[in-house]
Amino acid sequence: MKPIFTIFSFFLCVSFLSAQNTIKLHIFYTNDLRGGIGWQKATFMNPDFPPELGGGASTAAIINKIRRQARLNGEEVLLLDGGDFIFGPTPLGEDSKGRAIVEYMNHVGYDAAVPGINDFNLGREDLTALGRQAHFPLLAANVIDSASLKTAEPFTPYTIIEKNGLRIGLFGIVSKAAEQNEDPQRIRGLRFLSEVQAAQKTVEQLKEQNADIIIALAHLGLPYDSEEGYDVLREQEAQNIFKDSYVNTMELARSVAGIDLIVSGHIPRGYQEPWEDPVNHTICVQNYAGGGNLGLITLNIDKSTKTVTGYDLPSVDGSLLLLSLDEFWPEESTANLIRSLEEQYEPGFDEMIGETVQSLNRNLQGESRLSNLMCDAMLESTGADFAFNNYVSMRADIPIGPITPRDLSSVFPFGNEIVVIKMEGKLLYDLMEGSIAGYNNGFAIGGGRIISNKGLPDGKRILSFKIGGKPLDPHQTYRVATSAYLAKGNYGLTKLAFLPDDVFEYTGIKVRKAVEEFVRKHSPLNIAVEGRWPK
Repeated sequence: MKPIFTIFSFFLCVSFLSAQNTIKLHIFYTNDLRGGIGWQKATFMNPDFPPELGGGASTAAIINKIRRQARLNGEEVLLLDGGDFIFGPTPLGEDSKGRAIVEYMNHVGYDAAVPGINDFNLGREDLTALGRQAHFPLLAANVIDSASLKTAEPFTPYTIIEKNGLRIGLFGIVSKAAEQNEDPQRIRGLRFLSEVQAAQKTVEQLKEQNADIIIALAHLGLPYDSEEGYDVLREQEAQNIFKDSYVNTMELARSVAGIDLIVSGHIPRGYQEPWEDPVNHTICVQNYAGGGNLGLITLNIDKSTKTVTGYDLPSVDGSLLLLSLDEFWPEESTANLIRSLEEQYEPGFDEMIGETVQSLNRNLQGESRLSNLMCDAMLESTGADFAFNNYVSMRADIPIGPITPRDLSSVFPFGNEIVVIKMEGKLLYDLMEGSIAGYNNGFAIGGGRIISNKGLPDGKRILSFKIGGKPLDPHQTYRVATSAYLAKGNYGLTKLAFLPDDVFEYTGIKVRKAVEEFVRKHSPLNIAVEGRWPK
């Protein structure tokens, strides 16, 4: 952040300038926390000398002070979350089955949250247990029980909070993409309804119950680029294309009138400046992922009409506060809580498990030492003949020297499960051939070698394909390891979605865990770039 007067001086200034006929509603928001409540290093700012961020304890320090000031000034505060708060690069959320994260959220006083797509990976039973543990409602207006056709436990479609004479309606919307879970058993008995239709119905219900202000927690995602996203929206309207399912937050804001504010999640792209729909005037906010920032927007609400007349932001940079230890020292009781949770669920997370004699860097366009490590680990853990995964599944590099589980969690934050698929060589050939069409650059591979020429016509780009040193046999059945995400037919692998269930072997092994075991076994690592798929 640029040098600014502190968030606390901002608050005092806004309060002083507030007109007597205006209610100030300070809304803090997070999204895509992904278990990121502990201290962390801001490698995205400076990979060599990253500044330290205080995480959830710094969040608590800010919120507690603002709450105290708000009580003195007759103003109000909400703390909301836009989903995907459990699973992430640390085991804190996953290994505690979300309990550690909800304990933290209870401690700092969240008012409401919406479940995110990845939160459903916990499974319905454990999500229900979290709902009972939470001191705040989990809102999901479009998630119903397929048998009763009522809102599925532990969710509630909406809630109304009364503050300072205002009736504030809050509701949650989850992307229908959640129904594409890599393990269908996790969402068994759940139906995900149209986001637009559910939102329209819920807004009407809230208005019938005299809600003055309506806020949606929408795990749908604002586009990475607001201008490009809005251009797409306008082009859809020009062609009379009006979606009611699989929409993003921008599309929801345009399709459903009557929402004052949307707290968005799902896309890890923070918006310093809120995006406001020019038709319905819905204000949309979204934070970065991982818990390194805290979002804040202050709504100015006219006391007589109880309508939003504008908003204030806490910084000259915008609405997102970087939780730097230099600026926001952690609140002690929250820091102690997080430390105790980490000791319970993250033993050995920072212990050395191996080392590498070279830096292991990513290459989003082709083979790298890191991609070879990943694919070799997938092969070794499953005994498969061939392995492939996408390049973007790796989210960080590993520097030369010691390797810890925390390092690997930064590289593989989502812990995708390895699935082994029995398929004939012809299908494997077609999948790899299709992966280099257009602007695509194929996959990271292990157990074989491919030579291709993208300049050739469709179906003829692969010139040579060998597995285990032998030419690919189109009629032979191979055991092919990949991620559960790709096994469902994503990333252009549509043919996999039509295979019978009995060809899929769900190993229960996470990619990250396979790599960890490989590092332990083969350290010190001396991974080479071998020309597995020269581009």
